[in-house]
Amino acid sequence: MLRSVTLLFRRVWAFVVRDFQLLLSYRLQFFLRVLSILLMVTALFFVAKTFTGRADCPCAESPFTQWRDPLAAWITGLAVLNYFMTGFSSLANAIRAEQTQGTLESVLLTPISVPVVVVASSAWEFVQATLFSFLYLFFGWLFFGVHFRGSYLLALLFLILTTLVLACLGILSASFAMVFKRGDPFAVLLGTGSALFSGVFFPTQLLGAGFGTVSRILPPTYGLDGIRRVLIEGQGLSEVSDPLLTLLLFLVALLPFSLWVFSRAIRRAKREGSLIQY
Repeated sequence: MLRSVTLLFRRVWAFVVRDFQLLLSYRLQFFLRVLSILLMVTALFFVAKTFTGRADCPCAESPFTQWRDPLAAWITGLAVLNYFMTGFSSLANAIRAEQTQGTLESVLLTPISVPVVVVASSAWEFVQATLFSFLYLFFGWLFFGVHFRGSYLLALLFLILTTLVLACLGILSASFAMVFKRGDPFAVLLGTGSALFSGVFFPTQLLGAGFGTVSRILPPTYGLDGIRRVLIEGQGLSEVSDPLLTLLLFLVALLPFSLWVFSRAIRRAKREGSLIQY
């Protein structure tokens, strides 16, 4: 058992080191990304001041308790959205990169199982996403006095569960990319849906009955709601059990199905000899 875990870690680490070395050749791009996060948080601070800077501002009496501090709600939403987008797009992006570089076939012909390929190909993207998501919260705290409360471990549990669910959808996206090369519908639908209908920029209660239905079928809605309820409202495990259970049901249903589809996509691509096509 220990030998298998060590081997898995070594394989994942090899992918991470490779992608990190690639990043070193684009240092300016990395620092520009950090600067863009700081500028975004700064802009949102001044936008939030237009709501909270007036004596007659109704924010404190808002029925949307997560949005009584708009800046906290926005930077939490953007931090989580960044992580979620990585969850469902990282593997597909990795597959496309391997295809364009002509290395996908050699990777899949090595004695590496499908789950290891899934984990290793996405590992570096999650390392970057963790850093950039943290910077949203860190800059908000450091420069603009945003404070969070509640259990950070419980918020982390929500983040991990939601990311795993979206990673399952990302596996389906990668399967589509491997077989059809272009025109992946998952990235468009989930990216747009997560940004518009999961409560990143405004309360989901404002969507009404029609769009509210769209919001309720998106996993990020439950993940972001749970994280905000923990960090902004200070709720405990018993109070956030409903969204937590919903995410677990999503994961139980999607994980085996997505791995099965991905393995079928690999077999089809190998049979058709299209692994190096893009």
